[in-house]
Amino acid sequence: MLELAGITKHYRTRNGVVRAVEDVSFTVPPKGTMALVGESGCGKTTIAKIILQLERPISGTVRFEGADIATMSRAALHAYRRQVAAVFQDPYSSLNPRLRVHRIIAEPILAHERPGRAALDKRIAEVLDIVGLPATAATLYPHEFSGGQRQRIAIARALALQPRLMVLDEPVSALDVSIRAQVLNLLQDIQAEFGLTYLIIAHDLALVEHFSSDVAVIYLGRVAESGPTEPVFANPRHPYTQALLAAVPLPDPDHVLSETAATGEIASALNPPSGCRFHPRCPHVFAPCPATVPPAYPAGAGHHVACHLLKDSPA
Repeated sequence: MLELAGITKHYRTRNGVVRAVEDVSFTVPPKGTMALVGESGCGKTTIAKIILQLERPISGTVRFEGADIATMSRAALHAYRRQVAAVFQDPYSSLNPRLRVHRIIAEPILAHERPGRAALDKRIAEVLDIVGLPATAATLYPHEFSGGQRQRIAIARALALQPRLMVLDEPVSALDVSIRAQVLNLLQDIQAEFGLTYLIIAHDLALVEHFSSDVAVIYLGRVAESGPTEPVFANPRHPYTQALLAAVPLPDPDHVLSETAATGEIASALNPPSGCRFHPRCPHVFAPCPATVPPAYPAGAGHHVACHLLKDSPA
């Protein structure tokens, strides 16, 4: 459904050029869930903004069902924006506090359609019911709801135009642990019922393993490893992926972190390392790493790893 090819995005600042995203490529399968994971500042949200056309890349293409969104006609672009929706991280800032829920959900509908009042009220009541809220919620303001309920309102707003692709930027990280599972289960039920495709940004690797069908591990603006979630988690081949998984805490007081856990701090995108960007923190660094950017080597069906260690290794 969605394909990113060679996406690069830089930002000019007073201190220099921030190389936020460099040559990122991956595909999002229809009716599947692609997860983007990595440390804060690695470029995940920038990628999501490019897909949502909140930012434009300096090079590369984003294709939706084979069509380059940068060269779409006005009518095709209007249709694309209707088919792609977003749910943001913080339900306390993503909903306008001055608007009632009815108006919040009505805004995307009114931007694309001109329904009558009765039809609009019916549509809003339907999406509120889908997310588990009563129709009376439409008359209230965001501050009258809990965090979990606010995120349900944000999901209802995203569903208002019956999209086919939803971009979920850390959709449960701002919520209490006790209600995260409820919201995730709701998202899975919605996906199963309406056949939606999800692109989810997340830090929680347990969530990613449970929730996603495919994963792309991003480090400092580049894809380190990508593929179906199960083989990537069962047999991570990139040292950075191994370090992320090794750092996941286990509910065992005797558990000792693996030696594969990365040391040091992530470099600045203002002055990223040459070659493989992970090489200053990699326990397996050798001669080619600082000099050459590794290509994405095949490591199995749909599984690719951007690491020089894979050059002569069987897939």
